[in-house]
Amino acid sequence: MVPGDLKYLDQSGAAYLPEIRELEAILRPLWAILPAYFSGEPLTTSEQFYLNELKRRVETGDLPAITTHNRQIAVELGVIAYALGTYRERFLNLFSAKGQKQFAAWLNTINDIEFPAGNWYFFLALINAALRRNHFPYSKEKLTDALDKIETFYKGNNWYTDGSNEQSDYYIAFAFHFYGMIYASFVDDDAAQLFRQRALGFAHDFQYWFDDQGRSLPFGRSLTYRFAHVSFWSAMVTTGLYRDSDFSLGQIKGIILRNFRFWQKQPIVVPAEHNLAIGYGYAQQVMAEDYNAPGSPMWAFKSLILLGLPADHAFWQVKEASLEKWHHVAETGPGFLIDHDDQQVTALSARQYANSPQLYRGTEKYSKFAYSTYFGFNVSRGQSGLSQFAIDSTLAFSIPGHDQYATRHVIDDAAVFSEYAVSKWRVWHDIQVVSYLIPVAANCHVRLHEIDTPYAVMTAEGGFPLANWNHKYNQSRISETVCVAYSDHGQSLIKSLAGTRQPLLVPQGPNTNLYSPEKNAIPVLTATLTAGQHVLGCLVFGDPNTKKQIAEVSLTMSDKAFELKMPGRLVTISRATPLKRRRKN
Repeated sequence: MVPGDLKYLDQSGAAYLPEIRELEAILRPLWAILPAYFSGEPLTTSEQFYLNELKRRVETGDLPAITTHNRQIAVELGVIAYALGTYRERFLNLFSAKGQKQFAAWLNTINDIEFPAGNWYFFLALINAALRRNHFPYSKEKLTDALDKIETFYKGNNWYTDGSNEQSDYYIAFAFHFYGMIYASFVDDDAAQLFRQRALGFAHDFQYWFDDQGRSLPFGRSLTYRFAHVSFWSAMVTTGLYRDSDFSLGQIKGIILRNFRFWQKQPIVVPAEHNLAIGYGYAQQVMAEDYNAPGSPMWAFKSLILLGLPADHAFWQVKEASLEKWHHVAETGPGFLIDHDDQQVTALSARQYANSPQLYRGTEKYSKFAYSTYFGFNVSRGQSGLSQFAIDSTLAFSIPGHDQYATRHVIDDAAVFSEYAVSKWRVWHDIQVVSYLIPVAANCHVRLHEIDTPYAVMTAEGGFPLANWNHKYNQSRISETVCVAYSDHGQSLIKSLAGTRQPLLVPQGPNTNLYSPEKNAIPVLTATLTAGQHVLGCLVFGDPNTKKQIAEVSLTMSDKAFELKMPGRLVTISRATPLKRRRKN
């Protein structure tokens, strides 16, 4: 996973300059290499290359200027702050006295640039705290300002939002809380105490994002960082914070190692150059961000700070343990209803959306109704037709005759309750939708939609994408109200519960799904709506077992309420109360 040189950086481009991509590619592997080196592990020739290259650049001053235009550099300084704050003289002794002075002066120029709102302020805080700890010049004012800015992104219940948006994704785990724990490991102030307390509370929610097979919930941006998803847990171990948590060390070890084992089995390393490929379950540029350079995926190595643990640490000796059994939780922080069984974790998402035009595939990464650790999700490949549009787990609209689709993007309001979640959204500012998401089990949920459209419109609603489905070789079943597809990956089904819709199976091309590069298919319900108000409802089911039976669910509607009967439960949803009053934070 660690190339022996930087030649692989020619594989693709990124939004920042080549010289910054080089620095990124040198520094990101150090999240693993430096802890291993300082714990006494011998380095391979490839690993030694990165340490030597850092030394050379520091001693010769071959470091790009830290400016506002070049501020991507600030992101890469997290590992330097970690090393400087954690290993202190041991890290500094890698360099000559002159090199140390030059390096500290260069790091201090981070105080001269502007930062975007969000987790970036941690780099400003960490560098200044690390410089202070080693008696180098630093900015007390900028350190205080950074901590104050970080606090403005805290929204309660141990959750942050990454900037002035509605995104509470993996950056909350592997940025806000990860860096908060690193800060608190070598600083003891009020902020450090808050970071410790919040990380402990966040762990309770974050445990539910991982399934029994080690997969983490595929959701949000920067998924190409893959096993960085468990870096939060690695930081809990290396900082010792796990001792104050509700988890045993064996349970935390289980989360981490199950995730590592899952990724070991995936084709994510480029065979020739040995770098981690951009993508998720395989090399795939379609889902990449504009800030994903060839060296970017090595941010996953943040999870390998574990290599700094001494050989006699209990982590290496303790047996892996499973988490306590659970089935259903409501998380108001990210706006999720999460369900679990022994095959998958599924999150029904009510609140989040990507409001930055710079984020590629933001609708697919944030705005789908459901995200499954087993089925993953699809990304669109073209402008026209359902076969090019990532219709999985969405309700999409199209003007008749145009065959181009738009789905939930901007969410105007949302609420999460124990039994259901609701979101109010719109398409083209004209079509108003209120969607209710009701979990039945990890493999099954119900969606209900109240739609108000000023003109006739076509609709399509999709279930989970079923990998390895090809019309030449695989089966499907379509009836009056149901569409279900079967493959060696399992089954995916959608069933109409309200409204008159036509079931059909929509094939999707290769390299559209996050997990599988093979063709896949999505069961879909379609209808053309006249101008006015409508109610559409469906049951969605997806399971690895093609023989698994769906739950019996019935829907009763009135002008005032929806009533859903399912095994052992009766869920009543009021249609009368304004959404604003239903909000629950």
